[in-house]
Amino acid sequence: MRGGIGSLITGLVLAVTGIVGAADRPLAEIDARFKPEEIPVCMEYDVGYRFMNLELARVGKVVATTTIGQWHHRVTGEDIPALFLDIQVNSPDSGKTGERNRVSIHDRIVAVMTMPGMNALLFAKYTDEYLHPLIGRKKETVMASVYDAQSGRMDYSACNLQTGVITTNLANPEALWELSQRIKPVMEFLVSQHRAPTKDAVTSEKGRIVANLDGRVVALRILTKRDRSPTCLGKQHLDSTCIVPVAERGSSVKPRDFHAWSLDFKSLATTRRDGELIKAAEDAPVESVVPVVMDYELGLGNVRATMTAIHMGVMSATNSHLLVSKSPKPVSQEKADTH
Repeated sequence: MRGGIGSLITGLVLAVTGIVGAADRPLAEIDARFKPEEIPVCMEYDVGYRFMNLELARVGKVVATTTIGQWHHRVTGEDIPALFLDIQVNSPDSGKTGERNRVSIHDRIVAVMTMPGMNALLFAKYTDEYLHPLIGRKKETVMASVYDAQSGRMDYSACNLQTGVITTNLANPEALWELSQRIKPVMEFLVSQHRAPTKDAVTSEKGRIVANLDGRVVALRILTKRDRSPTCLGKQHLDSTCIVPVAERGSSVKPRDFHAWSLDFKSLATTRRDGELIKAAEDAPVESVVPVVMDYELGLGNVRATMTAIHMGVMSATNSHLLVSKSPKPVSQEKADTH
């Protein structure tokens, strides 16, 4: 990593290792730096495993909340307007003390961005995953990682919470720093493509991003097309924009297939006919797109995250993050959903 290690890395390490200070709230040290000022927007998704266009099992739930408030800057010590994105991914547990299912995932991702500039200040992930396949060795991962741009460069720290090993090396931090400063123009590009698609989108500079693919930082281009979404939000097929990141022309990079059917926040709020959501969309300092369905290719089959609810406030009290809806029968689902 570039630059001074010293107090900067010490601060990052303390942030990472302090994550386990509250077992029920990973990344608690980061939470303490944010003071919410507005009611959050909460989005809930069911996650299913699919093969040959059939959903074979529901494997977990994602709950994402976005909140506007004040962030206590680590470097300047000032409180600045910021957007706090909190994503929690959970699979159902066995219900027996000390026993985990063969696939047990309890992850949390946090991102902090300036408002209204939408420059990323910090990205952190807490990973608690246990995988015990029928064939092969079981694998358990408990770690935390922080990508911190508050000093004006991209600094990185990861801690294996089982071994205590801390890693600070990061390949191509300059490219990740560039990405952290390009969120707003990319978001504006996606919003404009949803509302009024243009033919020059495939060459637009705003449609370029860099991404960390399996340890390699590579350039990708965002392609968009109007499409009806797969079933979501109570068996609806929404008029959406399908977002697909692909390799730049001439590149040897082969990213896995990823599709995100999305609407801009105002259109989605109007579709839901929710007065609170509509007002929040009208008052939002920046326009954004919201994915309603996301597909990600695996080695065999793919994972689909499907929006089941969007509302103001925290997650529904009757919809625990460990409660996963029962999978529909594959045949009946495919009759209603051809994607």
